[in-house]
Amino acid sequence: MAKISVIVPIYNVKEYLKTSIGSIKDQSFDDFECLLVDDGSTDGSGLLAEVLARGDARFTVYHKLNGGLSDARNYGLERAKGEFVLFFDSDDALDPKCLQYCFTAMKRDHLDMVIFDYNQNWVQENRKEVISNKYPEGTVTSLGKDHALMTKIANAAWNKMYRRNLFMTTGIRYPKGHIYEDLGTTYRLLYHANRVGFIRTPLYDYTVDRSGNITSSINLEKCKDVLYEAKLNSEYYQKLGVFETYYEELKYLSGINIMETLRKCIQLPYDASVADFVDACFDYLKQNYTEFPSCIYDLTIRKDDWIYTNRYILKAYLMLRNKIKG
Repeated sequence: MAKISVIVPIYNVKEYLKTSIGSIKDQSFDDFECLLVDDGSTDGSGLLAEVLARGDARFTVYHKLNGGLSDARNYGLERAKGEFVLFFDSDDALDPKCLQYCFTAMKRDHLDMVIFDYNQNWVQENRKEVISNKYPEGTVTSLGKDHALMTKIANAAWNKMYRRNLFMTTGIRYPKGHIYEDLGTTYRLLYHANRVGFIRTPLYDYTVDRSGNITSSINLEKCKDVLYEAKLNSEYYQKLGVFETYYEELKYLSGINIMETLRKCIQLPYDASVADFVDACFDYLKQNYTEFPSCIYDLTIRKDDWIYTNRYILKAYLMLRNKIKG
């Protein structure tokens, strides 16, 4: 049985597949299985995955009706056999030592989750930026020991390796039908991860500017998904009876992500539906975190963040910008 399961959702990424799957084949660690989940592609990606996997017993291609990224990840999870699991987006690339570094850390330090640095890759601009962990290499901690951990790690699914049992014993899955699904999953898993470690080496190239990337364009329904994921986290911690224990951290997590989403509303025509969304965000924050924007963690990093902490100022600001744009 393979030690690591690499789960790769695939949807209409034909031009990237040769590079992305090639980066998995080139791993220095070879005791893995790779589950290529074709999520109803219409551009021939599924057929190309079959060709690229041919002759390599480590690779299995699954074809399913389109259900979205969350559904494809969950589909792979249910079929994975490895002790550890790594999620990989099919337009990205792995460093050749990614699986080896992660496996070594997971086994050496008996980890439930290891988080590694990554490169943000702007293909069209031919530039990369390293996004580094805030914890030193070799640190082993948990949310119970360090509440601030929730505020210091990226929500991305793909810069982490997990003990597969973390999903199996908790029943946590990615929320089907929603984007920004990592936001609603990573921090639920984090509560159950007794040992979290860090690798201060960039082991993953994340493609920022792929045409057709589901998070690259803005519409109101996508913005609503961030509010959905914030509620999912809060409700989960409430259900566990530890909401008050992690109150400030959950306030920061909800606040910082909702504020970032409200910032994107500048790109939308200001109408009644946008105004209702602004109200829904502030209603949620005030109902769950009455002191918002007051928080022990800094929610106002940018000069204009104060605009996004007050519904009335923000709605007036959005209305004014809309009038100026004509």
